[in-house]
Amino acid sequence: MRPQLKPISVVQRPAEVILLGHALEATYLDDEDGSVSTLLQVLAQGSRTVAELPAAMRERGFEVTEADMSAAVGALDEVGVLLRAGADAGLDAATRRRHESNLRFYDLFAGLERTSADFHRAMAAADVLLLGAGGMGSGVLQSLLGLGVGRIRLVDFDAVEEKNLARQFAYGRDDIGRNKVDAARDWAARYSPGTVVEAVHERVSDVASLVRLGAGASLVVCAIDSPNDVHLLVNEACFELGVPFVTGGLQYSMLFYWSVEPGVSPCRMCLELNRADEGETMPELSTQAVVLPAGRVNRATGPVAQLLAGFVTLEAGRYLTRTDPPVAAGVYHTIELADGMRTTRAPWTRHPRCPLCDRTRGA
Repeated sequence: MRPQLKPISVVQRPAEVILLGHALEATYLDDEDGSVSTLLQVLAQGSRTVAELPAAMRERGFEVTEADMSAAVGALDEVGVLLRAGADAGLDAATRRRHESNLRFYDLFAGLERTSADFHRAMAAADVLLLGAGGMGSGVLQSLLGLGVGRIRLVDFDAVEEKNLARQFAYGRDDIGRNKVDAARDWAARYSPGTVVEAVHERVSDVASLVRLGAGASLVVCAIDSPNDVHLLVNEACFELGVPFVTGGLQYSMLFYWSVEPGVSPCRMCLELNRADEGETMPELSTQAVVLPAGRVNRATGPVAQLLAGFVTLEAGRYLTRTDPPVAAGVYHTIELADGMRTTRAPWTRHPRCPLCDRTRGA
């Protein structure tokens, strides 16, 4: 194995080296004799194994042992600035060309143990149940295809309408009147035939159908808002399937997204029970009468739908590849479109009487 320094900025100051990797993150290393900056220059070439590093350093005037180099490489890998050189070569040439930008994104999270190619293989092996082919769902479909996910089972019951063309870019005028899932499947086959897309023209109604549709899935993305309790249905089905799910939507002018990992994070039922407890401690809420209920109006323009699909797909990608921990597991994320794009994060806790989480509490 040949360790290689990631393409990060390295700043040298008297007796010190600064590694500038992730935004707003810097690593400071003592470098009294210049050996650290020299080692970094050697590692940037990515052409030597750890056993070959002492000779390369000796050529530059520094006497070090292989144990020294092993310790230094381990420390640099620990702070996330090393890659395994040549790891992409394990992928075929067509895959490397097609997924170049994806691989370079994975570099942010890769190290000597797990490579960018490994993250891509995890995505290529993934099987996603995608509920909904509307604004958010079609955007998620497009993003998952771009990432090279292996298989998608796409479920929707609607047909393409002219109004959909404002924000659902998997469809064109020739698709008006067709079942969305069929039109989306055909678009996907033209765009990225490496992903298998199965079209299911079906209305989701209960947990049993969700379990059936999700058989073999690695993850569920919920991009539908009916029936009214759909999130609770998907939540329960995902406990049966043993897979995480991600969802999101638009409420008036506020984007939201969150996820659940059964047995790990608080679940959607926990949120429901927590809200019920809050209602008991605040009885004034139950006595309030709704004079005018909010109408169901779809304000999701193209950019809004793409933004939401991006956040949801990024969270889905964290589960599918485990690049880094999910950021929305049991955490309600919001972006207020009509208030300066103000963002909030609101975590919720496991409820002690949640019947679903209780099954996994001792696991």
